[in-house]
Amino acid sequence: MKKLLILLLILSTPPAASAASEFTTTFNSLYTISQTGDTHISHTIILKNNLAHLYATEYSLSVSGDSLTELLVSDETGLLTPNLEVSNGVTNIHLTISHPSIGKDQTKTLVIQYRSKDIVEIIGNTLTVNIPRLSQGNEAESYTRTVKVENLGTKSTLIYPPPSQTETVPPYTIYTFSGSANQALTLLFGESVTYKLNLKYQLKNKELQSIDSELALPPDTAYQRILLHQLVPPPLGVRVDQDGNWLARYSLKPQEKLLIEAEIYATVYPQPTLPDPSDHLPFTTIHSAYWDTQSDIVQSLAQQLKTPLNIYTYLTNNFTYNFEKSASGVARIGATKALSSPSLVVCTEFTDTFVALTRVLNIPSREINGYAYTTNTALRPLNLETDVLHSWPEYFDSTMGTWIQLDPTWGNTTGGIDYFHKLDFSHITFVRHGLEPTYPLPAGVYKDSADQKYVQVEVATDVSPVVTRFELKGNQVVNTGNVSLVHEQVGYLPPYASKTLPSPRHLSLYDKIKSLCASLLSKFSRLLPASM
Repeated sequence: MKKLLILLLILSTPPAASAASEFTTTFNSLYTISQTGDTHISHTIILKNNLAHLYATEYSLSVSGDSLTELLVSDETGLLTPNLEVSNGVTNIHLTISHPSIGKDQTKTLVIQYRSKDIVEIIGNTLTVNIPRLSQGNEAESYTRTVKVENLGTKSTLIYPPPSQTETVPPYTIYTFSGSANQALTLLFGESVTYKLNLKYQLKNKELQSIDSELALPPDTAYQRILLHQLVPPPLGVRVDQDGNWLARYSLKPQEKLLIEAEIYATVYPQPTLPDPSDHLPFTTIHSAYWDTQSDIVQSLAQQLKTPLNIYTYLTNNFTYNFEKSASGVARIGATKALSSPSLVVCTEFTDTFVALTRVLNIPSREINGYAYTTNTALRPLNLETDVLHSWPEYFDSTMGTWIQLDPTWGNTTGGIDYFHKLDFSHITFVRHGLEPTYPLPAGVYKDSADQKYVQVEVATDVSPVVTRFELKGNQVVNTGNVSLVHEQVGYLPPYASKTLPSPRHLSLYDKIKSLCASLLSKFSRLLPASM
């Protein structure tokens, strides 16, 4: 799904100057995408000699993905036979130029064509196209990318950066991007994806007396809306902490083990679309062991970078995701050690370092633990055999007045796809850590053995109907529906949550809440489609 282009020019004589001065490179790419996601890709590379005695005799192009088919390579003289090397989800196409173009201002034209299913990801009724930038140091003087997308029956919801030209030539919509190769391209089609989550939580009481215990349910955020279809057994209640987490409370008898099963629908958006129930408080700038805002290396770098975008860019360019560490499950090391050892990092270090650096700048930020749905784990590393989750950060944008999620890990592993200015349809929040770096625990952790699979996620084919319902018990309002309720006097109430009203004489609020629920039903019916 990603095309990371790495151009390697091996010259007939030892290079004494940069390739940029020895050659003028024109690079044109055409991506023709079908409704099924199958993509035909054609790269036309024109190399112009700027010096009489230097010319290209070999050429390499590395593309992300290991499922290329129908590969054809040619120049002006006919077909060429490439050598292929596949490693870590990247295919390197290396070819020898047997008939080089010799002399100043002479040109050599190479055409590389193939089919791939890796550039497009289809989730539910959405389609995402991601095309990475050229690698640093290999930029072309002229670079044009044309993306032809077969009509999908749904409009694009986000294209970044904006195309320089858009036209419709049935059955395709054609997007042309001219200019710098340093920007990755993302085209999103569709509004949202609804996932069905089947989660299990194993609670244990090792004490000789009864205790209350909490578990964290996936919460509402600006990027997702939760419908709690089933929670067995039901909790005593649900509270919302300062990070907006939903914490369900259970009472356990001495030595009791209790298995709780939840069936949840999460509707996910690629940009902040919904009201965020969490507090924006000073605690999101405090120091902790993993977010060591007092260390010299963190403070110095933060003052150099100054903005969330610069911090994101620094992490994607200077950290190297360690696939071996990810597979072995090595312990979390925090921001200070990550900056000292940038090649020993996984998603938690990308996240912790972003949080630490932004907090030095007094920008509220926190860690998110959750599930990232993907069909390409080589480019977007996850461990789908166990319940090891993904981690990404968010920061509070005071101008927009909302929390902004981003993913520097995937920005690094996908060859520069932009996960700062937008997210995608894949990130499902389980918990948010702002007040504390490790609590509450996310779904997938409440179990006896790491081998147990307690998190199941699939794209929903149908969705349970929205139920907005409440009960009044004296001066207490209890949300007995399956979605959250919001009212200026009651506040924000997730399912099973309750709120005590100031006085019983306010029971006339019943009619107000009844009217509110009717309007919420209409609202959530639009947000959560009845079928997929």
